[in-house]
Amino acid sequence: MFKSKRSGLVRRLWRSRLVTESDVRTGLEEDLASTAHAFLKRLKDRSLDALVKAVETKGGVPGECVIVPRTELRLSAHHVSPQYLLCRLFRWSDLPLSARLKALCHCQSFGSGDSVRVCCNPYHYSRLCGPESPPPPYSLSRSDEHKLLGKFGGGKNGLPTHQTDTGTSIGSSTSGGQRSHWCSVAYWEQRTRVGRLYPAFEPSLSIFYDLPQGTGLCLGQLHANQIRSKIGFGIVLSREPDGVWVYNRSQHPVFVHSPTLDLPSARGLSVKRVMPGFSLKVFDFECSSWMTEHGIKPETQEGPWDPHSIRISFAKGWGPCYSRQFITSCPCWLEVLLNTHR
Repeated sequence: MFKSKRSGLVRRLWRSRLVTESDVRTGLEEDLASTAHAFLKRLKDRSLDALVKAVETKGGVPGECVIVPRTELRLSAHHVSPQYLLCRLFRWSDLPLSARLKALCHCQSFGSGDSVRVCCNPYHYSRLCGPESPPPPYSLSRSDEHKLLGKFGGGKNGLPTHQTDTGTSIGSSTSGGQRSHWCSVAYWEQRTRVGRLYPAFEPSLSIFYDLPQGTGLCLGQLHANQIRSKIGFGIVLSREPDGVWVYNRSQHPVFVHSPTLDLPSARGLSVKRVMPGFSLKVFDFECSSWMTEHGIKPETQEGPWDPHSIRISFAKGWGPCYSRQFITSCPCWLEVLLNTHR
């Protein structure tokens, strides 16, 4: 009976695997099948069950961590990690060997890069968006750095001064013995705010329309709206030591902007697209501290400006590269107000 159950779980997983024409053409399909089959056979029933739930619900039920020894598996002429293998097989058929995978904050592998064991649940990982373009002020090229510092001034020896402990200032204070919220989220539809301001106390916050097992800000509880339903599984906002990250778990891209995504000398608004399954650091604590210290305000901003806010639009972009010039023309968007306790 137990053997039959294991075989059934493996068959259910196998029906969900992703195979591309390129795999078939190059013969990689056979190598993938052989490597994955040998790997799955070593997993315990509980781990297989967690994988089935995560894969069949496409992350709607992320499931438990699937912990295995940190090792390398042979795939054709390459060696790959267990998490790469399962992400390649069940999430991203186009996942290149050079892809950077980031463990989500609720995963046991989050922040444990040197551990001898690792989680290989593919829905506990996201892909990282490409390198920041333009780079933040404190990592500019030599020529750009001189231009910027000549315009805005610098610290000792003409270089930006760093404050590495800025992350502790957000969401760390207490009031009456209770922990304070680290951000508040406002949901907007074009120029109209819908619902109340939602405070976030836990390090991560899910914002979604419909999620099988989701806790957080459920936009589906608001009055019916056909456009809003496209938000689906939505996003996860995560406060981490280096900044605030956005993980897109929906089926559509999201578009983001924050003060630390812009170079102060930038001529246009830097609105970044985050594709499904990808993560992006949308607010950098160190960069924000540097900008505040030097009194820097991006040239693209006119009038009142909040240096501690993030704006996120679902499915529709805005700015110089889009037909919508302002986020208030987007059908569904969020305003994330970071709590700096000032």
